[in-house]
Amino acid sequence: MLTGELPPKTDSLTAEISLSAMVFSWRGGFESRRLLLSLLLLAAWEAGSGQVRYSVPEEAKHGTFVGRIAQDLGLELAELVPRLFRMASKGGGDLLEVNLQNGILFVNSRIDREELCGRSLECSIHLEVIVERPLQVFHVEVEVKDINDNPPVFREREQKVLISESAPLDSRFPLEGASDADIGLNSLLTYRLSLNEYFTLKVVTKTDKSILPELILRKSLDREEMPELTILLTALDGGKPELTGSVQIQITILDVNDNAPEFDKPSYKVVLFENVPNDTRVIQLNASDLDEGPNREISYGIRMILPVSEKRMFSINSETGEIRIYGKLDFEENNEYEIQVNAVDKGIPSMAGHCTVLVEVLDLNDNAPEVMVTSLSLPVREDAQMGTVIALISVSDRDSGANGQVTCSLMPHSPFKLVSTFKNYYSLVLDGTLDRESVASYELVVTARDGGSPSLWATASVSVEVGDVNDNAPVFAQPEYTVFVKENNAPGCHIFTVSARDADAQENARVAYSLVERRVGERALSSYVSVHAESGKVFALQPLDREELELLQVGVSARDAGAPPLGSNVTLQVFVLDENDNAPALLPPPPPSPWVVAKVRAVDADSGYNAWLSYELQEAASGGARSAFRVGLYTGEISTTRALDEADAARQRLLVLVRDHGEPALTATATVLLWLEDGGPAPKASSRRVVGPAAAAEAALVDVHVYLVVAICAVSSLLVLTLLVYTALRCSAPRGEGACVPGQARLVCSSAVGSWSSSPRRRRRQRVCSGEGPPKADLMAFSPSLPPCPLPDGEVGEQSTGGDTSSKVVNILYISLKSFECTMLFSWRGGPGVRLRLLSLLFLAAWEAGSGQVRYSVPEEAKHGTFVGRIAQDLGLELAELVPRLFRMASKGGGDLLEVNLQNGILFVNSRIDREELCGRSLECSIHLEVIVERPLQVFHVEVEVKDINDNPPVFPESEKRIIIAESRPPETRFPLDGASDADIGVNSALTYQVYPNDYFTLDPQNTREQTSSLSLVLRKSLDREEIQEHNLLLTASDGGKPELTGTVQLLITILDVNDNAPEFDQLIYKVRMLESAFNGTLVIKLNATDPDDGTNADIIYSFRRPVSPAVLYAFSINSDSGEIRTKGKLDFEERKLYEISVEAIDRGNIPMAGHCTILVEIVDINDNAPEVTITSLALPIQENAQVGTVIALISVSDRDSGANGQVTCSLMPHSPFKLVSTFKNYYSLVLDGTLDRESVASYELVVTARDGGSPSLWATASVSVEVGDVNDNAPVFAQPEYTVFVKENNAPGCHIFTVSARDADAQENARVAYSLVERRVGERALSSYVSVHAESGKVFALQPLDREELELLQVGVSARDAGAPPLGSNVTLQVFVLDENDNAPALLPPPPPSPWAPPGWPGGRGRRAGVVSQRVPRWVGAGQVVAKVRAVDADSGYNAWLSYELQEAASGGARSAFRVGLYTGEISTTRALDEADAARQRLLVLVRDHGEPALTATATVLLWLEDGGPAPKASSRRVVGPAAAEAALVDVHVYLVVAICAVSSLLVLTLLVYTALRCSAPRGEGACVPGQARLVCSSAVGSWSSSPRRRRRQRQRQRQRVCSGEGPPKADLMAFSPSLPPCLNSAEGTGEIEAGSEQLKEPRQPNPDWRYSASLRAGMHSSVHLEEAGILRAGPGGPDQQWPTVSSATPEPEAGEVSPPVGAGVNSNSWTFKYGPGNPKQSGPGELPDKFIIPGSPAIISIRQEPTNSQIDKSDFITFGKKEETKKKKKKKKGNKTQEKKEKGNSTTDTSDQ
Repeated sequence: MLTGELPPKTDSLTAEISLSAMVFSWRGGFESRRLLLSLLLLAAWEAGSGQVRYSVPEEAKHGTFVGRIAQDLGLELAELVPRLFRMASKGGGDLLEVNLQNGILFVNSRIDREELCGRSLECSIHLEVIVERPLQVFHVEVEVKDINDNPPVFREREQKVLISESAPLDSRFPLEGASDADIGLNSLLTYRLSLNEYFTLKVVTKTDKSILPELILRKSLDREEMPELTILLTALDGGKPELTGSVQIQITILDVNDNAPEFDKPSYKVVLFENVPNDTRVIQLNASDLDEGPNREISYGIRMILPVSEKRMFSINSETGEIRIYGKLDFEENNEYEIQVNAVDKGIPSMAGHCTVLVEVLDLNDNAPEVMVTSLSLPVREDAQMGTVIALISVSDRDSGANGQVTCSLMPHSPFKLVSTFKNYYSLVLDGTLDRESVASYELVVTARDGGSPSLWATASVSVEVGDVNDNAPVFAQPEYTVFVKENNAPGCHIFTVSARDADAQENARVAYSLVERRVGERALSSYVSVHAESGKVFALQPLDREELELLQVGVSARDAGAPPLGSNVTLQVFVLDENDNAPALLPPPPPSPWVVAKVRAVDADSGYNAWLSYELQEAASGGARSAFRVGLYTGEISTTRALDEADAARQRLLVLVRDHGEPALTATATVLLWLEDGGPAPKASSRRVVGPAAAAEAALVDVHVYLVVAICAVSSLLVLTLLVYTALRCSAPRGEGACVPGQARLVCSSAVGSWSSSPRRRRRQRVCSGEGPPKADLMAFSPSLPPCPLPDGEVGEQSTGGDTSSKVVNILYISLKSFECTMLFSWRGGPGVRLRLLSLLFLAAWEAGSGQVRYSVPEEAKHGTFVGRIAQDLGLELAELVPRLFRMASKGGGDLLEVNLQNGILFVNSRIDREELCGRSLECSIHLEVIVERPLQVFHVEVEVKDINDNPPVFPESEKRIIIAESRPPETRFPLDGASDADIGVNSALTYQVYPNDYFTLDPQNTREQTSSLSLVLRKSLDREEIQEHNLLLTASDGGKPELTGTVQLLITILDVNDNAPEFDQLIYKVRMLESAFNGTLVIKLNATDPDDGTNADIIYSFRRPVSPAVLYAFSINSDSGEIRTKGKLDFEERKLYEISVEAIDRGNIPMAGHCTILVEIVDINDNAPEVTITSLALPIQENAQVGTVIALISVSDRDSGANGQVTCSLMPHSPFKLVSTFKNYYSLVLDGTLDRESVASYELVVTARDGGSPSLWATASVSVEVGDVNDNAPVFAQPEYTVFVKENNAPGCHIFTVSARDADAQENARVAYSLVERRVGERALSSYVSVHAESGKVFALQPLDREELELLQVGVSARDAGAPPLGSNVTLQVFVLDENDNAPALLPPPPPSPWAPPGWPGGRGRRAGVVSQRVPRWVGAGQVVAKVRAVDADSGYNAWLSYELQEAASGGARSAFRVGLYTGEISTTRALDEADAARQRLLVLVRDHGEPALTATATVLLWLEDGGPAPKASSRRVVGPAAAEAALVDVHVYLVVAICAVSSLLVLTLLVYTALRCSAPRGEGACVPGQARLVCSSAVGSWSSSPRRRRRQRQRQRQRVCSGEGPPKADLMAFSPSLPPCLNSAEGTGEIEAGSEQLKEPRQPNPDWRYSASLRAGMHSSVHLEEAGILRAGPGGPDQQWPTVSSATPEPEAGEVSPPVGAGVNSNSWTFKYGPGNPKQSGPGELPDKFIIPGSPAIISIRQEPTNSQIDKSDFITFGKKEETKKKKKKKKGNKTQEKKEKGNSTTDTSDQ
């Protein structure tokens, strides 16, 4: 449907263009005509470009008619196809199409307005219609109209709303609205809410006319009744028909902590035994809360435990509510506990529930009795009377009932007993006689046992010490002592020590010793000895003489220091022992005896051995003759040893030495004179001394001596025999039966009436031996740990009649036996003391009856001196006897609270008495007093009751109590309080409470059956924190005493805030204007919302209200804390002109509440958008022959800004044959405005600049790349018209010799060049038979080998043509020069004409073959005369044709040749004058060589006949003419050769002999075969040289080597070296080194890799080979390459090897054999050496052989180059006196063969 026509501005636009064109033409000058024509054409085209408008509804079906576009544009139907009618849509795709048959525009595909234009009010499709021939562009707009095809749509199918149950009425809850994609009335929405009793719907109209639904709360919510609510919200649009959309509103009621936890019951009671294990479960509490979530999560805690204690006795699990024992329950400390438990939920604010747990503790018998002992009179004298009070004992038990009833007993059995004087009070009294000497102290154990089951007991040790009385005299260990003292003692020496023991103690036991004086002969005893009074030491006052006094009896008296003193005596039998202090005394001789010659008699005053005498005859000087007399050893009798004869002297003088056996021995000498007579009477012999009376006495003494000796021997023998027998008996007796054998200890008692023994129960190993002599009546042997002897009662009675001593012993034993029996039983059985003990018991009973109890009472807090009672009078004591009887009073735990006035006997208050401090809260409180008087001892018990007065006011635990209550707590809520405590008891502790009246709280005290008071604060009125934040109350507690006392506590009640107020903004809508150029972070607005709540409930969080549009999220951000809204992204007026931001302020309450507001942000436009340029290429590339005015591209410009900022103008840059033509608003055409040449400019990079009208203006550019299409207007062109090419002759067929290349300025196919050969004839052959050209690459190939000698220059023509239409082409010429190669050997020319000396008939030059020259030469020719000439020519050129001539020497036996040839002339001339010795026939070989690479040769044979003048016979060139002459010549040659060989050989042998002699005669170190420094020696025909190693090693590491010359002629290629020869043994140092080196020779090693051969080794060369450089030895065929060490770095390790060429190695031999090691494996392994090595270029092989390491040969290594050589080495050893040397001798035999 046609809705519009051409725009009215077309004419004016054309006029403007025409005016511009005219102005341009006026200025253009010479191009005015052409430009004016173009402008007119464009104006006509512009006039034909109009605009047509249509409309079509969205969702129209395919084929729906839109309009007759061809007719409306003024186009004929027939020209649509020829003019290439086409239509383009910017963003419209193929929604519309044109039927070219009828020119109708129709709907081609589905059109969705919402998809095409969104929510824009205007929506149209812009079409561009283009026709050509001539080019015309038409603009068509098709408006798309909206229909109601979209229902309202909610973003989600279900909306969730969270509402607190505490939300107040009329609270508003915004909902997310629906959206409708349609526009206008079709998008106008209304909402409807399903029926419910809690919410209504309110619609809020926004600034953009949209509406937003909100829920209004009309009824209070209770989560506990209804936790969730579902409502259906329906949205309806305004279209026809009406469309709807719905969403489920899921409302969740959020819980508020409005229910406190509650226990099953307010109090619980639990009974537990004390001492239950720690962590024992007490009770499991359970509280419930109707709330949910954290509000119902309960945490249990103990608020208070009564009574208050520092110890923590119970613990509670905060999660489970389980109460367990934490400490130790002790009934004695507390028998009841009250545990106040709180159950607090985790809500905010939290609420609490309370309960009380009463724990009753039952008593167990867990406390042992306690015993306290008070010693009064210790020690107790052993003569104390029975009934004496020793100590006071009090017992107590903290348990109750039977567990606290205590009984006492005394252990062990002793002369004491316990007497109960009062409840739990005992006295320890004496119940028998004491004997300190028998028992010095008693360790008594008082055992207190309670009545529990099982019973517990406690013990207390009482140490009773017995005071000593002097009732025992000192007693010596034995009545008599035997003392042995040597005579001649020093005066004052100590001879003995007496000791008496006194059984008493202290002074009574201090003993003083004195001597019992008596007469000893005529002297007093005190003149002989003295006694020290304290120590009892006995001293000899003078030396004793046994010869004077043999026995001294000394009496010693011992007395103690007691009162009265007691004493006893002891006797010392002092025997004086003999000392050898008397020498033998000679006696008169006895009467003569018929058989004895004479007799010497002597006596000694000493005794024993000291008096035992022996006789000895002293020899006189008799000249060595044997004495005729002898003396008896012990008899002194002198007798003859032989018969006397005449030879004996008549007078014999004998000396007899008499010696005793003392120490030291004493001697006497007797002289005996004997006269020998023949028969007459001899004279009387006299001794030196006159011996006294009768001979009978002397004989008797001699007999005594003999008997003494016999007796001593007999007694000694008997003693030894006795000891042996005793030892044998002891060793043979059974174990345990003999005496003195370890056995069981036994108590042995002996007396005059009999003896008995007892074995102990515990066995000890002791020795009990019987002594000698009569038994002692007071002997008792016992073990310290023996129990008493088990004697029966009858036996005790029987023994008691034996006397006083035995009776005492039996009584002691009886006490020991009955120590475990009762005291009364012991007294009854004691016998003699029955009456005394019975009297003691009666006395104790009377004393017990007299010990009574008196009770008083006194009020607490009584003043000092307050009268309590007349205690002396009440106890029946006289005032006068209080002080003498030592009246005293003791209080157990009472301290000095009470005191007695000893003047009047009144008990009064001494210090302050506080009942609460003394007894706590116990109902009974008293002070127990013990009154003690002595002489006689009496104990009285007094109790003073302390009465309570009202002296303690009620006390609260705290002076200030803080209570926190939430303002949401309902009335009648109870809050427990801690009550006051009163230390008083009874009525004084009965408390009443009162709180000052107020409007909100009251008190509710409750008493339970357990008599525990529970104080609660009850809420009577609802609280509001916003009105009153705190309440201050005063709680007063009053007791029931007179006067009444009170206590107060301040109750500070803090009202906790509940989140019951939502935040509120200052206004609901805020308006803000923002430039779209605002920077990021620019402040838009700062919001401020207030909340009257407190704390976190008043903390506000700002946020965008959901749902938030993506545009708002992209452009803005909000600070959650401050409420500042700032720009986040880039504001763009073109994208969005207005932003509506919904903000909500949410507090941080547990159930958050929210307030809402809306911010309208209007965006103000600025020129911030540069124009946009869109280029549509139509005909690219454009042919370079296109006509002026051709349309190249269509350009559309746009600017998103508005107003002047959106007005755009275009321009074209740079200057080019194009221009822009405006065809429609913001549409331009790029047209051709000049001629094109692709070869000059192949493409144009045009820049279209679009500039808007803003200030400042913005612009945009678009690049247009216009590519110029190629036309074939250029032929291929070569770089140069002719090329020169050089090609070597004899090239390979088909080789590439050159490449031609032609360039075509055109492109693509027009530039594709094909090459071809310009055919022509070269000689008789076509050019194509020589060369060819590749059609694509232009490569020129030689088809056959070229021969310079045949063709030196080849001209080749090549043609190049492109593939254009029509094709274009050009030619080029190649000048191919053929380069010479040395491919032609020299060619010999025929000889020159015959010489004037030619013999007659010589054929001369005619018919002679080339290469053979015959010439006759007269013998008279002089030196330098040319006798012949060899001519040759070479077909090559240059150096290849440059010839040289060389004369080949013939075998002449060393004689100098008589001819020579010119090097470059070929002329043969004589070198000397010819003579008769020269052979008549001379045959010369001339080698002709060119200078090519490689050089080619030819050989010419010249036959010269020497003539004297006559004609010589004709000789053939190939054969020897004349056998005789030839044979003679050969014979001569042979003779000369033999002579020459012999001469040379003799010279060689002589040279070697001289050299060897010189070497061997040279000094050590300089000649051959001498150890010296290793040197490399090389010899050749031209000379010899030697080289020492470059590196000199240290002296200790220097190696000595042998370098020996072999026998036979020298080799030109000989090299001998030894890299690892050990040093020669010529010194001690060398010996050590060779021995160390021999250890290394045991194991062959591979050569050091640093030892290498040079690659330049070549055998047969006339120069030496240097082996210093590293090289490669190449193995034989298939072998690997190996590195080998050099000589200069030879390894010191022993390596023996041999290198030699094989037999018959000649010039063509190029292999080396290498053998290494003791074995010769066929194939070397990894790291091993190969067997064969090849040196490149060498005619020899290398063979290395290593000898076994254990063979005694030289270890030298050497290599020989040349012919085969074998070497054998031997080693010999020689030994010298000081040095050792090893010499090596090697014999080398060389077999030589001709090469």
